[in-house]
Amino acid sequence: MIIWSEVYRGSMMRAARIGVVEIFLLTIVMGMPQILRGASSTQTPPKSSEVMVYTAADEYSPLIETVRDGGAFSPIGEMTGAGGAKWFMVKTKNGNVGWIMASDNVDAKKIDDHFRALPKDSFSFGLSAEGGTGGTGGASTPASSTKVSATGAIIIPAKMIGNSMVVPVTFSTGNSSVTGNVLVDTGASQTMVSKRMAGELRLLSIASQQRSGIGGTILADVGVVDAVRVGDAEVRNMRVSVHDFSRDRRYEGLLGFDFLGRFQLLVDSEKQLLVLTPRKK
Repeated sequence: MIIWSEVYRGSMMRAARIGVVEIFLLTIVMGMPQILRGASSTQTPPKSSEVMVYTAADEYSPLIETVRDGGAFSPIGEMTGAGGAKWFMVKTKNGNVGWIMASDNVDAKKIDDHFRALPKDSFSFGLSAEGGTGGTGGASTPASSTKVSATGAIIIPAKMIGNSMVVPVTFSTGNSSVTGNVLVDTGASQTMVSKRMAGELRLLSIASQQRSGIGGTILADVGVVDAVRVGDAEVRNMRVSVHDFSRDRRYEGLLGFDFLGRFQLLVDSEKQLLVLTPRKK
């Protein structure tokens, strides 16, 4: 009886261990679909419910505003950056102007659809590395020849300096005019000229205003020019700031939103073109 009971006890313990192993394996098998679903969900990130608005068409530029789903944008311009990345210049409900990246977000797709619906022109033509004036220390100026498409788009050859675009701009006051390389800056509220350009224009200061930028806050003189001309695009009676904001001799001014905002804007950095289409009144 003792031998039998020991054998029986051993058999029962082995059976119990086998049962525990079977239950453990069954739990793993039954849980596999849920584990796999969880793994697949982590590999596919959810669509963003917000849009970041930047000061420039660059994810590393300062953030202006974060817009949640349902936030309306007013389209201003589009840009094709390096590698074909697409950016849109927009105005938010709060009145901020900045750049958003093309994405699957509903509001971003609406802006993309807006620009896709616009008439498309052929922007490809030869760019000259010579020409232009403006005393920028011998730096080459983008070709001054422009084209106007059948839809009224003004196509202006430009020069890319890193991620920045430079175009030749002519400022006129009375019988004086000056042309120089100017940096396209959608984040600048007011167009700026160098002191050299202001001197050639004999520009009179009508006020002094504070201007904030990368270098900090400065006090700049303000004058009024009769006309600012970029290719065949022209805006008359514009206020401009006067300041030597950069030591880079390849450009000596800023073309700000006070000029660019009058047009539908397209910046193609790969083809080195600035396209300005007058807004319908």
